[in-house]
Amino acid sequence: MAESSKKQKIILSLIGIIPVIWLALLIAPYINDGIAGIIKNITKALDNPFNINFCENSLKTVLFLLLAYGLAIGIYFSTRKNYRRNEEYGSAKWGDVKSICKKYKDFSIPTNNKILTQNFAIGLDGRKHRRNLNLLICGGSGAGKTRFFAKPNVMQCNTSMVILDPKGEIVRDTGELLEKKGYKVKILDLINMDKSHCYNPFVYLKTDNDVQKLVTNLFKSTTPKGSQSNDPFWDTAASMLLLALVFYLWYEAPEEEQNFTMVMEMLRAGDVKEDDDMYLSPLDVLFERLEVDNPEHIALKYYRDYHSGSAKTLKSI
Repeated sequence: MAESSKKQKIILSLIGIIPVIWLALLIAPYINDGIAGIIKNITKALDNPFNINFCENSLKTVLFLLLAYGLAIGIYFSTRKNYRRNEEYGSAKWGDVKSICKKYKDFSIPTNNKILTQNFAIGLDGRKHRRNLNLLICGGSGAGKTRFFAKPNVMQCNTSMVILDPKGEIVRDTGELLEKKGYKVKILDLINMDKSHCYNPFVYLKTDNDVQKLVTNLFKSTTPKGSQSNDPFWDTAASMLLLALVFYLWYEAPEEEQNFTMVMEMLRAGDVKEDDDMYLSPLDVLFERLEVDNPEHIALKYYRDYHSGSAKTLKSI
């Protein structure tokens, strides 16, 4: 209400410029006679209000009266009290979709928005509207969370996406569209692993510290939460063995063999016989050859630490 009233006053003020200019042109011929001359001739001029004669004082008079009018309007707006009539009980009201959408939607690029409803969307550039784009969609089975929210936003193809799709419904319905739009669609399927894209952490190894972090994170992620080992020796020995294998593959194996599948193959090759401390497994032979070529190899150092126990101890590890 207050906003519309303010707009009305501004419009009326602009309309008031017209009679000011008319009055200035009407009295311009008598301006040289001073105020007395203007008062004396104004009644005669008003008898023919549209009989306007331009003279050398017309422009000066128009500018002078416009300046006076502008000052008067400025004083009026700056000194009037800001009454909010009929708002004694507050001015809060329900917003309408059109006004809210105008504030948050990116109209310059229609697809550069996150669709919320049929008539409302919010722009992806949070710097413009100062709102984050985190959303929580609540609804029971069949309410339309996927059909009416997830799929329409995916089908806009307007940004990179990471999608949790437990039922595989979204990739079945939109995967082909995404590929046509130039997306590289990669699927991590933990049920049908033969149809899944894979993750190989060896690709991201750059330094020896990265290998340490990889093995540490692997142990943490495979250790049940809250469990504690009575003797940390076993965990330490197991990490030594894993570090030796990963370092060996990273430094010595060809790129296509640098993966956890090969780590498992090496573990299986490291069979230990409890009753024969002199038995050499294929893995032992592999590291003996490495010792001949490079006695100071970092993988060999970890393997020696692991292999310092008896055959029975190694079997337990």
